[in-house]
Amino acid sequence: MSTIPTTLDDRPVPYTVVGGPAGPTRGEGGGVSVLLLERGKRLYRGEALRDLERLGFESIVSIEEGGEAVDVEALAQRHPGTRFILLGKPLTPGEMINVGLRESTSPFVFVLWSDMRLQAQGLSSRFFERLGEQDILCLAPFLQAGKGEALPSAMSPALHHQSLKVLSLAPERDGAKTLYPFDYAGIYSRKRFVLTGGYDGGISNPYWQKLDFGFRSWLWGEDIRLSQALRVGYEAEPTVEDSTPDSDYKWFWLKNLAPVFRGDHVAIPGGRYWSYLRRRGGSPLAAWAEFRAARDWVGLNRYRFRSDASSLVDLWDEGVS
Repeated sequence: MSTIPTTLDDRPVPYTVVGGPAGPTRGEGGGVSVLLLERGKRLYRGEALRDLERLGFESIVSIEEGGEAVDVEALAQRHPGTRFILLGKPLTPGEMINVGLRESTSPFVFVLWSDMRLQAQGLSSRFFERLGEQDILCLAPFLQAGKGEALPSAMSPALHHQSLKVLSLAPERDGAKTLYPFDYAGIYSRKRFVLTGGYDGGISNPYWQKLDFGFRSWLWGEDIRLSQALRVGYEAEPTVEDSTPDSDYKWFWLKNLAPVFRGDHVAIPGGRYWSYLRRRGGSPLAAWAEFRAARDWVGLNRYRFRSDASSLVDLWDEGVS
């Protein structure tokens, strides 16, 4: 059993920062830096860095997952305006984002993968000015697959007998809700991200990690919306995620679906233990220890919840614009 994190610093990870300027370098994208996550062929990363440098973001941070220090030093010489974070051990995508936002100095951070290409036509100076006016945790992009077809990146929840089903829909309007940022991509408010505690590194399956982050954010009163001005395409076809309930699903269920609203706070009723045990199976003592850990975490954060799962899903389609 692992302890459920509450802040970004609850799970410290080793890493080294190589190259880059000491502080932000003001560009046309004032107030927005880029966090680039490595994926796919190495050539994608070099092309992505060159494209982002031309767009003039405030700063660029690149996460290096498996490279040697000498390789990163050479890369830093070719891209002196980029800071490279050399990880000391493999991390989940959410943990990499936690590290990158901790290292970023800009109020907004645009998370992208190296096999994505940003279509910058809609990114006017007015777009960046409006970011500071919007009280939103994350603006997620409209996404296109490698052949140019639109991806169903608007994630909508449905709940039946405490079982959650997430529908993948094509985004139809600017500002539409999405339960979580598809493939982690989007412009995050650094301040609001830190307040949520970021992604849970104890959840290793990317699907359940994103769902936990998004669902918790909405339960805590945050907003995640789709932005038509943000258009991102893939160099290759996106990978298909495994949404089968696994060992990570238990933590998502305990943290997000088990709490019930009571007046001005939430709590996990003791009777929910039996529902959890049926879902989990195995040792009743191990299940009880996990259940107690989740009740402690929910108790610590009980006044941060603005609704429970049932209310969130029931009201999801209201106020979509």
